[in-house]
Amino acid sequence: MTSPPLRVLIVEDSEDDALFIVRALVRGGYDPRHRRVETAEAMKRALAAEPWDVVLADYSMPRFSGPEALEIVSGRGLDVPFIIVSGAIGEETAVAAMKAGAHDYVMKSALGRLVPAIRRELQEAQMRRSRRQAEAALVEAHRRLQALSGRMIQIQENERRALARELHDEIGQTLTAVKISLQSLLMRPEMRSVTQIEDSLRIVDGALEQVRGLSLDLRPSQLDDLGLRPALRWYLERQSRTGGFDLQFTVDDLPVRLQPDVETACFRITQEAVTNILRHADAKRVHVRLQCLAGEMELVVEDDGRGFDVAAAQRRAGEGASLGLVGMEERAALAGGRIEWSSTPGQGTRLKARFPLAPAGDGPAAPSAPVDP
Repeated sequence: MTSPPLRVLIVEDSEDDALFIVRALVRGGYDPRHRRVETAEAMKRALAAEPWDVVLADYSMPRFSGPEALEIVSGRGLDVPFIIVSGAIGEETAVAAMKAGAHDYVMKSALGRLVPAIRRELQEAQMRRSRRQAEAALVEAHRRLQALSGRMIQIQENERRALARELHDEIGQTLTAVKISLQSLLMRPEMRSVTQIEDSLRIVDGALEQVRGLSLDLRPSQLDDLGLRPALRWYLERQSRTGGFDLQFTVDDLPVRLQPDVETACFRITQEAVTNILRHADAKRVHVRLQCLAGEMELVVEDDGRGFDVAAAQRRAGEGASLGLVGMEERAALAGGRIEWSSTPGQGTRLKARFPLAPAGDGPAAPSAPVDP
């Protein structure tokens, strides 16, 4: 069995005592790689040169001391187990060292305690690091959530503004024109004509079409009534006509219906991805694919457009920009899924999202077929 490596910085003025410590570590099952220092400057150089797993320090030396060594470690903000290993140290002195930040103390006459103390302190240091990482991840998640919430509120207000403008400027004016036409017919019945009635009907048809368009933009009825595939097919065909790109849409071996949250997440992620393609990619071809792989549903959106630097975009997302990426990640995560991007500037982009495959109902999978826009 291979002994685990251990990087040990020994603060000790006696080379013989340092060798005794190293032998105790070897007997305890470690493969120590050590450096001995006996001055403050030498210790600072050693700490700057490489990372250490543990620091073992004598308490009193002619030119240096354990408390001074502990102060150097603490001043650098290092979370490294610091153990006093001394030949003569009183209980009060040991307690004072522990209060100052030392993790343990071991007498040189009882080096059998050294390895168990090191193992315990290494485990506790790992627990502290894990806790700090979890806390940092929680803070980052909270910050991202705040940024995303702000962005969602902004998007919501923009949608409300656009909807209000559409209702006022388009549908409101249309209904006003119908009202004027009907009032004219009511006030002057002798002037009624088939042409005037037909004009009013055309205006009403236009208003109905506008209402239908607004409704579909907010949430397509196909998604609730028919499922993900028909909704995506309708949306993608519509976008390919207006956006001027060649579309390929394929579905391989999926249940007719999926869980509603998964269907909604896939539709909105595709919607966001295609919107980004239209705004930024200048793509000529777009391929959207749904397929079942290893018990998961996979959504792939590919284009041959400009591409982008994924790492840079994710850094911007971490700074509060590029919230479209964050929004897609959050939407996928809420449905139990995950997203990854691959892209190179000038070589297109590939988005892949995977979700747990849990059919919403029984029924055979619809046959897959490409869609010709």
